[in-house]
Amino acid sequence: MFRWLSNLFAAKPSRPARGRAVRVLRARYDAAVTNDDNRRHWANADGLSANAANSAEVRRVLRNRARYEVANNSYAGGIVLTLANDVIGTGLANHTTTLADEYARRGLDWEAQLRQRAKELALMPELGLTPNQAAPSEPEETTDDEPAESEAVRAA
Repeated sequence: MFRWLSNLFAAKPSRPARGRAVRVLRARYDAAVTNDDNRRHWANADGLSANAANSAEVRRVLRNRARYEVANNSYAGGIVLTLANDVIGTGLANHTTTLADEYARRGLDWEAQLRQRAKELALMPELGLTPNQAAPSEPEETTDDEPAESEAVRAA
């Protein structure tokens, strides 16, 4: 008898548009549930940050265990080698060149170029120039599509 009275004062849910069904979503996080099955799994979960949890002692234990696993488990060793090769590479690459190599790449004789530069340096004080003012300029690099002027003149 009092049902109609309680319905009168109860908050009414908003009604959906006509012809639409209402679905009630009931969701939860499985990781937030603690039961007998996962109680031991979450026993060591704490609220420490990464920096606070990784004390020197913890880092030492983890480092020793990781080294042990890599030494005694071929799968772990392969994973470490793959990651190292992907991140670091297989070794150092020697990219050093000699003066002769650099001048040969430009098609010049390095000894003749050094003699010419020595003559220029000896002449600079007579002309009142400093080494910064008379520094040699780098030759412009050309692409294979555009021949250098000297090549175009020789071809003509």
